[in-house]
Amino acid sequence: MALNPASQDGIRNMVQGDLQQIFRIEVETFPNPWPFRALQFELVQNPYCHAFVMDLGGEISGYAFLWIMFEQSHLVNIAFRKADRGRGLGERMLIHLMNYARANGSQEMHLEVRETNEAAIALYRKHEFRVLGRQDRYYQDGTPALFMQADLNSSPVEDREEDAAGPVGSGRPNEAGRRP
Repeated sequence: MALNPASQDGIRNMVQGDLQQIFRIEVETFPNPWPFRALQFELVQNPYCHAFVMDLGGEISGYAFLWIMFEQSHLVNIAFRKADRGRGLGERMLIHLMNYARANGSQEMHLEVRETNEAAIALYRKHEFRVLGRQDRYYQDGTPALFMQADLNSSPVEDREEDAAGPVGSGRPNEAGRRP
């Protein structure tokens, strides 16, 4: 698997050696975390999944799983350690993902988000995601989800990363219909 070196802001492709730290963030973040083997499947076997980490000096601060299928992309999962939330790192990762998806042929990006996750919803709206629909009791704990989409051809994504198109491929968990 070809790897992008860490970019200026610490975002790089996920590797198998990152999975233990990813799993800890997963458990810390979500009420119904994915099993370790699901994270591993996404990273190693899912051909549509591209996985990234934010590596700040050798410590994984956050991660994201993005599926790219033809002209559509799906933000499957994005999470950061509690200690690193509220610092703009999630926004940096989202911008990277939008640029990467666009550079790899995606025209739109979809995601699901817990209706109660106001911070994430505000971030997505800031980057021109719009609500397409809502599903009651979408998550295992009964929380509703909002389905959102951004048009990558018209979204004014900050063009901070010259290497966003880097080698296609890497990381992945999925159990669609769960995150961010």
